[in-house]
Amino acid sequence: MHEVGIARGVIDAAVAAVPRGGTLSGVTVTIGPMSGVVADSLQFGFEVASKGTPAEGAELEIVEVPLTVHCDTCDADSEIDDVAVLRCPTCAGTVAVVSGNETLVTSVRYAET
Repeated sequence: MHEVGIARGVIDAAVAAVPRGGTLSGVTVTIGPMSGVVADSLQFGFEVASKGTPAEGAELEIVEVPLTVHCDTCDADSEIDDVAVLRCPTCAGTVAVVSGNETLVTSVRYAET
């Protein structure tokens, strides 16, 4: 399960963002369907990897974003449900991925002590 490794990276980034004297209380991660990250597995990985770290007890919020593409042919932006078919749903043209392949730490919450 590569989500434990991803969870360790999230923990490292979140802990590094907390100022001296602060206590990490939560972190938000944005994932897309092309990232290969399974939300439930990331949640489990975070719980396992955070034990004994400054992230233990912190809340992990996962925001899943849709796969959005831009068509080079008809200039349309569309959401696609099937990541295996990267064609424009309007004209079947070639598309570029706009969002949906990310795994990003988008916010870190902490309490000052």
